[in-house]
Amino acid sequence: MTDLDLLAAQTVVMADPDRLRLLALVLTDPSGQPTAAHLAGPRGPVEVVVDHLEAMADVWLLARVGDPNAPGYRPTPDAIMRFGGAAIGTPPLEGAVTMDSGDHTPLLDRIADELTDRFADVFGRETVERFVTESYSLLASRASVQQFLPALTARFSADRLAALATPLTVDAPWHGQPFSADFAAELDVLFVCAQNAGRSQIAGAVLRSLAGNRVRVRTAGTVPSGPLDPGVRAELDRRGLGGLAELPRPLTDEVVRASRVVVTMGCGDACPVLPGRRYLDWPLDDPAGRPPAEVRRITDDITERVRKLLDEISAAQIS
Repeated sequence: MTDLDLLAAQTVVMADPDRLRLLALVLTDPSGQPTAAHLAGPRGPVEVVVDHLEAMADVWLLARVGDPNAPGYRPTPDAIMRFGGAAIGTPPLEGAVTMDSGDHTPLLDRIADELTDRFADVFGRETVERFVTESYSLLASRASVQQFLPALTARFSADRLAALATPLTVDAPWHGQPFSADFAAELDVLFVCAQNAGRSQIAGAVLRSLAGNRVRVRTAGTVPSGPLDPGVRAELDRRGLGGLAELPRPLTDEVVRASRVVVTMGCGDACPVLPGRRYLDWPLDDPAGRPPAEVRRITDDITERVRKLLDEISAAQIS
């Protein structure tokens, strides 16, 4: 079954709003893998719930775990990524009580701290905060007991981030795993910073210099400025890389979709997060307006990171 066939089958299965509601319960269950008996409650006979859960499991939206005779059901990355938002946003059953979400800002900040650490070097802090806030809002709109919202938000946010970071293609690497030969064979690398006038331009110029035609290099900015920062331009010229920089350009969904590796450098939550890409987040100082020695230090740091990235790519390409 191809990816398109699987997506079509999943879409047919999830056309039933009762299954969307049931998926929402699975996604927000504190255990992470509720059984059919646990989920049945007032929603009808256990057999009906089992039929719905099995239909979702048959198209890889749920994974059966635990006792084969009474399994728990855990959402797969496909369920979270493709149908999670729709499921959580489905109106609850008639008669369900909802409450105001309340102010959980301090707890949400702590959740964002924890997830930022967990997904370090993959997603930046701003991206994690966006997912936490969005997940909280989705859950709050249907929560009947607000005291559980922070815990549910933590799990739902973590699952969504993991699903987005887990590539859909079998040969695309997750953070910490080596590039496969097929993935690295035709590789497009995108460097993103805020203005596309400093960090991303340095990284792009260095990778073009080191990789030649082996890697296609793109750069972009979330709020692109005019020309390159003068200090960055001077440092690139000093290293003989001035001709490898490019005109600052805006970041678009299309350029992210065209890239298999996306390296962010302080671009915040404006960088689209799409499945099937490898994301790296490099915490780097902005060289704009800094003294030459500082620009040189930042350029050295970026160069070392680019060398390590290229070494990993090269090892896969010759394997």
